Amino acid sequence: MGNLVAIVGRPNVGKSTLFNRLIGGRQSIVDDTSGVTRDRQYGNCEWNGKTFTVVDTGGFVRGSDDVFEGEIRKQVHLAIDEADVILFVVDTQVGTTDLDMRVANMLRRIDKKC
Repeated sequence: MGNLVAIVGRPNVGKSTLFNRLIGGRQSIVDDTSGVTRDRQYGNCEWNGKTFTVVDTGGFVRGSDDVFEGEIRKQVHLAIDEADVILFVVDTQVGTTDLDMRVANMLRRIDKKC
């Protein structure tokens, strides 16, 4: 798959909202409840004359009470592995959190554009 952009970040930072905006539809569920997105969602996007595939992922988290946490994290890693570019999304209104820093540190070790 060429030109694949993976959207990653902690829960509830706007990944699904951004995904829906990029594809021009409402494919991903957007909700204030954490953990709604659990698997990868793919869509096609055309932006500034460029066509690419974008993938929405669940929120990357460790140590939560969510029984699906490990599986969601696997889906995030699969999206990162297949992506050509990683778009790391954070919530600027909340500011940088410890979890944002853990995700950022994980992404720094990956040899991909981020």
